[in-house]
Amino acid sequence: MNIRKNIDYSEMYAALDAAMATGKEQMELYTLIGQAVCRRTEKGAAVAAAEYLRKRYSDVQGFSPRNLRRMRDFCRTYENHPVLLSLAMNLSWTQNVVIMEADLTMELREWYLRAARQFGWSKTELTARIAELAHLEIVLDIEQEVCDNGTNEAETISGSIRNAVAYFNQHVEQRVLLLRQCRGRPKRGGVPWRTMWWPMSMAKQIASMRC
Repeated sequence: MNIRKNIDYSEMYAALDAAMATGKEQMELYTLIGQAVCRRTEKGAAVAAAEYLRKRYSDVQGFSPRNLRRMRDFCRTYENHPVLLSLAMNLSWTQNVVIMEADLTMELREWYLRAARQFGWSKTELTARIAELAHLEIVLDIEQEVCDNGTNEAETISGSIRNAVAYFNQHVEQRVLLLRQCRGRPKRGGVPWRTMWWPMSMAKQIASMRC
């Protein structure tokens, strides 16, 4: 028989009330709630938070234990990646759940965060694109966010972006062809065939620099 421990969650409940009182939009609200749950080390914190929110805010949907765990995991996933968190905040919660729960590296999470916003993919479309490995065949537009501070550094960064994008564009057709050829080949030494797309990754990292 499982007996719930008598744990004082009053501090977490206060943080949840403070989050609800902000009147924030869904993504910002869920991030605040996730942060409140993340501060607790107890295994049952997400369940306790869900029960509290559903009882106190019965007219608000989305506070199931499963969704509270997702809010907690969302904060843990992006807490050390401010650029990716900023991208995620521009998508819907359902889009973020698809990307967060997919088996992706942080680099690929960034790609799909950008792609979902650029192409306006729905939850269903995004799920299909991830399954199809769309990142190997689609080239994204890169936003150039460079400081206009009158120094040579800004010009250098801008030039680096242009060079990286130009290099990638020169080779993209060859890489797509290689991908199509490799998909039909067996694995060698247990490692699947892959195409190389590091120039695009480099360009994205440069373009993501903040002043």
